[in-house]
Amino acid sequence: MNATIIFLLLLGLMLTGMPISISLGLAVLSFLFLFTQVPLESVALKLFTGIEKFEIMAIPFFILAGNFLTHGGVARRMIRFATALVGHWPGGLGLAGVLACALFAAISGSSPATVVAIGSILLPAMVKAGFPNKFGAGVITTSGALGILIPPSIVMVMYSVATNTSVGALFMAGVLPGLLLALVLGLVTWYRAWKFGYPRAKLFAERSNSQASIGALFGAYFALIFTAVPPLIVGSLLAEVLPSSGLSYLIAGFGWLLAAPWTTRNKWIIRFVYVVLNVIGVPMALSLGILHLLDGVPTTMAMAVPTAVTVGWLLLIQACGAHSKIAPTFRFELMWESLEVWRVYWESIWGLLLILVVMGGIYAGLFTPTEAAAMSAVYAFVVAVFVYKDLKLADVPRVLLSSANMSAMLLYIITNAVLFSFIMTNENIPQALADWMLGNGLGHIAFLLAVNVVLLVAGNFMEPSSIVLIFAPILFPVAMKLGIDPVHFGIIMVVNMEVGMCHPPVGLNLYVASGITRMGITELTVAVWPWLLSMLGFLVLVTYWPGLSIWLPKVLGMM
Repeated sequence: MNATIIFLLLLGLMLTGMPISISLGLAVLSFLFLFTQVPLESVALKLFTGIEKFEIMAIPFFILAGNFLTHGGVARRMIRFATALVGHWPGGLGLAGVLACALFAAISGSSPATVVAIGSILLPAMVKAGFPNKFGAGVITTSGALGILIPPSIVMVMYSVATNTSVGALFMAGVLPGLLLALVLGLVTWYRAWKFGYPRAKLFAERSNSQASIGALFGAYFALIFTAVPPLIVGSLLAEVLPSSGLSYLIAGFGWLLAAPWTTRNKWIIRFVYVVLNVIGVPMALSLGILHLLDGVPTTMAMAVPTAVTVGWLLLIQACGAHSKIAPTFRFELMWESLEVWRVYWESIWGLLLILVVMGGIYAGLFTPTEAAAMSAVYAFVVAVFVYKDLKLADVPRVLLSSANMSAMLLYIITNAVLFSFIMTNENIPQALADWMLGNGLGHIAFLLAVNVVLLVAGNFMEPSSIVLIFAPILFPVAMKLGIDPVHFGIIMVVNMEVGMCHPPVGLNLYVASGITRMGITELTVAVWPWLLSMLGFLVLVTYWPGLSIWLPKVLGMM
């Protein structure tokens, strides 16, 4: 009966058009005054102690970092990088939009910010290139939802606050599902582009499709080995001297990045690194790996392995390089003017590096997720103002004010949600729900199905932060009694929030995309359906395949 009264109060206030945060607070206070004997002193104490959690500090920092990056030219560089990688495929700009959203999601933590940053630049370019407005809107609206699944994620922080689940484990758990969902959305984009004959976005019109594909792979491959291998070698050497291996690799990485812009302009240094890493290093590493697998083979065969691997590797590189007109191996140099991926990669490297700062720093134990949020805000400020110089110092107060407004709104919702959780626990509503389900023989399969239905329905009326903070305290105890992993349950809730952000009537991404595309909500809803249906299928996969979510945190020792 008490549960019915609380939810009727909340629903009645929401139907008046009152903001959810205020509706939540008034419903809780009304119930406290009229239907309970709870002392007001305990309510005030709970109000303050409920938001004294260290993890909550991560929210304003991630919001600030996202705003700096949105206004700091990072999105434009990531779009160019994504276009260089996948633009030559059917619907190239659409695929670039999916990839750019995934990359920006990995540094912003917010879906609306991702839609604004990527959509405001890419959607006009897609329309100019001949794409239908609906196609571009569907791609960006749904791909922008990756912002709350690919870590860092503000919604994950809120789930952690509501359930005391490890933020670091949640961040790592979101990596594989986030990448898989990006792949699913990319496949839908590619299929529709191929079906309707949408244009490609070749950077060099004279190249064939196979030449463009090999050229993109070459650029990505050489950018990766040129960026990653030297810091790994230097970092391993520093680790022998310095007390922390994480600090050693961090120093080596930043030192190499500071030196790289000069080295990439020096032909002889590039040639030396190319020969050492690619012509010698890769065959050597492959040979050692094969010999390790073939432990105990005769000496003559063991001696033949390095020769065969080296010759095979060089012939492969030569054939691919000659076909794509990029890298004739036996000249031991690259035609850098043709490696567009290489150029745009170095232009966007400082933005991409934020992924390493946050996730690498957490995994290496250099700082907690909350400290990583503070580091990301400082780093984003430095990159936007002093490295890329797209954000003027005079504009920083405006960004700070915007971030403070959004943070205050979210913290107000959290405060009211803490009181709501207190009422739920005081009235034993979650425990009663769990006992009822177990008493009726409902297992975790039926429970998870019910959770998805409830959260998808809630997504029709509420935004993600409110849904997590209201429903997590109710559903989480039931999930624990049924033996569902808390990290897996958190990813299920986040994916539900993703779907909710892309369908009416209150899908935030729809409204943000509507402002960019000048399309009505009804028209935009029709546009997103192909991608939205694929997201629903992905939700079923995540719900009933726990290993997809918890495998990586377990491998990293975070669970």
